[in-house]
Amino acid sequence: MKFASLALALAAFLFLGAGAAQADGVETFKDWAVICDNLRACTVVGFGSDESELPAVLRLTRAAATGAPARIEIDQPDSEAVLGGKPPVLAVDGKVVLTAKAKPLSGDGGDAGGFTVVLDDVQVGPLLGAARNGAELTIRAGDKTVGRVSLAGMVAALRYADDQQKRVGTVTAMVAKGAAPASSVPAPPPVPILHPAPAVAQTGLPTKPPAAVLALAGKTDCDMAFDGGQKPDVTRLSADKVLWQIPCGGGAYNFDSLFVVVDKAGKAALAPIEGLDDGMATNAGYDPKARILSSYSKGRGIGDCGSSTDWVWTGEVFATSQGTIMPVCRGYGYDWPTAFHADVR
Repeated sequence: MKFASLALALAAFLFLGAGAAQADGVETFKDWAVICDNLRACTVVGFGSDESELPAVLRLTRAAATGAPARIEIDQPDSEAVLGGKPPVLAVDGKVVLTAKAKPLSGDGGDAGGFTVVLDDVQVGPLLGAARNGAELTIRAGDKTVGRVSLAGMVAALRYADDQQKRVGTVTAMVAKGAAPASSVPAPPPVPILHPAPAVAQTGLPTKPPAAVLALAGKTDCDMAFDGGQKPDVTRLSADKVLWQIPCGGGAYNFDSLFVVVDKAGKAALAPIEGLDDGMATNAGYDPKARILSSYSKGRGIGDCGSSTDWVWTGEVFATSQGTIMPVCRGYGYDWPTAFHADVR
């Protein structure tokens, strides 16, 4: 399966599995991926090609505000890649473009291998201009190449980000530039505001799932015979509602649970979780103090791809408050880009 097709299939699976608010704004273009959130803030990521040695990961981030600059950092996590005290030099197809700054990848100082290249804002435009017709971006330390980023798909990815941010045809666009003034870029949408229900004491809880919960679970895809060392868990949502978490199966690093709400009369219903019609979430748990239900799915065990979602209990529903995703498994080994954000107050 081609990289882009695999990535989009994975993105769809991860968003469904973890229940992220929406998959809009997530696309892949050859060796590049774009993740734009509900506030039109975008993260554009470029990877080394499948065949390249010492592949690096370029991260371009840009907020949606009219005058927001595009910022670039390039991570080289390979311990064999050492700058040796030399400044990183960026070249496109062998032609030097600029000299940048670097910081340790871990932020703890030293030069044990692995680093992050940091561009000043004024360097971003020249780099993108040089790269738009290139095949490969390389990082050099002296005469030694210590990192590579494929440029296949970069222009399409940046054009997609311009479109998502409503910058196409304006002077603020990264590649889809036009004569329209910056003032024609619309303001980003307002941040959704969510109010959690009051916290309640976790007292008087039952010790075993009632028959109504087991009967409901038996009508779903939940494998109640699953024995992965997990047991049903219960927390109180309010004075008259409790939340049951029923283990339903899983593998090496992804485990599913069914969430069921039981009211004071003993009636059981699938938990009202936005984006999850079946009440099933992966690697999930509810924190009654924060009133947050959290879930995440890994695309593979090393955690370089996947998605996560947080929902806040409002007293009526679990409303999406945060969503992240990395739709491709290409060595992105840190916090996944944000795909949805709301303020919880």
